[in-house]
Amino acid sequence: MQWKILLVALVFVVVLASALFFFVFKPKLPGLAQLAQLKRSMIVARIEASQGGRVLANGTETAAWNSTRPFTLVLEAKPGECHVFDHWLVNGTRLEGEMLSLTIAGNTTVSAVYRRLSYKLSVLSNASWGLLAFNVSTVQLPFEAEVPCGATVRLALLPGSNETHSFTPIGFLFNGTPAGTETEIHVQGNMSIEAVYKVETHVLLIETNAPGVKVLVDGQEVTLPARIQRARPFTVTIQAPPFIKVNDTFAWGSSEFQAQDYIRGVLSWITFATGQTPIHVEEAEKTIRVYYHPLYNTGGGVYVTPLYGKVSVQGNTIVTGSSIYYAVNIILPPNWTKARVTVEASNALSAGLLYPYSQETSYVYNVASAKVDAQGRVCSSLTVVFEVVRNPASAHVLSYYCNGCEVNPREFYAQGFWNFGEGNKQYLGRLLVVTGDGSIVRIQVEVNG
Repeated sequence: MQWKILLVALVFVVVLASALFFFVFKPKLPGLAQLAQLKRSMIVARIEASQGGRVLANGTETAAWNSTRPFTLVLEAKPGECHVFDHWLVNGTRLEGEMLSLTIAGNTTVSAVYRRLSYKLSVLSNASWGLLAFNVSTVQLPFEAEVPCGATVRLALLPGSNETHSFTPIGFLFNGTPAGTETEIHVQGNMSIEAVYKVETHVLLIETNAPGVKVLVDGQEVTLPARIQRARPFTVTIQAPPFIKVNDTFAWGSSEFQAQDYIRGVLSWITFATGQTPIHVEEAEKTIRVYYHPLYNTGGGVYVTPLYGKVSVQGNTIVTGSSIYYAVNIILPPNWTKARVTVEASNALSAGLLYPYSQETSYVYNVASAKVDAQGRVCSSLTVVFEVVRNPASAHVLSYYCNGCEVNPREFYAQGFWNFGEGNKQYLGRLLVVTGDGSIVRIQVEVNG
């Protein structure tokens, strides 16, 4: 019982002493503010990474670090596939370099920012108007785009055309390897692909041997030479004037159409139509020409059309160059009654005149003709004067001369109705002169009427 009394007395003394201590010395105890200050003394660092990579801090991927004392962090950026490191953000401040050493003396947030790579995708083409389906968009070739690394794109070739060409897809080429007309590509780097098309075009070349010719092509006036080009086979209708007058001495007449053709590998001109003509172009290139006979006015409204040999005009006389066989058409004015045709030829075998003659159909109507033939050998100098009478139709040899040999004149007459045709074609005669190499032929026409 006694020890309990002593214990109570001891507790009383301790309490009394403590009360006396606080009353006399008034010590201050830590409140809530002091406790919060103690809590903030812990230094915290947070490590973050944007999409596309991760961060090693002191060799680990620990995302939060703390200490009551300053500490050092060695940070290393680790970009993932298709990404590259761009920069750090340390409490909002940008810093560079994939490796970063930081002394952490206060609460800090570190972020690694990564950027996704993109690559150039180029699609080249042999057809500048080819079309490409790029994912859900249709674009014109050639085409180039920046594509994010790792993305999958869908490509498909589409047919295309413009006014002059059409393009049919054949397929893609990857480093020379065919890949069809549709493909998917997983982009991991810069890529160049070739799009191959079958390119089709059809060309009609219209030429002429006469200057300044204007023709109607489907009703539209076109000056020759002309080039008409379409994407696909086409047909046009061409209409050419029958007669083109250049001046009082020279003109072009009797138009016809000719087409280039290959006969056993030899290129030739084929006459296939006259007048208003439909031309169908099925091949890649077709050449036609509107061909005219040159007409020389020899006076009195008489035109002479040379068919062979080179020709020049000297006054009212036609002068030919060298030719073995020389033929001309003579076009007389509508009011003619009688014509005199003088022929001078060197090294000639014969000279003859046919009347009337159709230049359009190459048909000699009920004919009157006159001719002289050298006998035995070639005339070094032959002169023949022919006379042609309109009504009644006749052709005569008025005179002849042959240096070095005899000449046999002949005349022929056929009875019947004379069909003269239309326009300039109704007054045609044909003059034939068979000469030797290096010969010269002069033709002069005089008309009464």
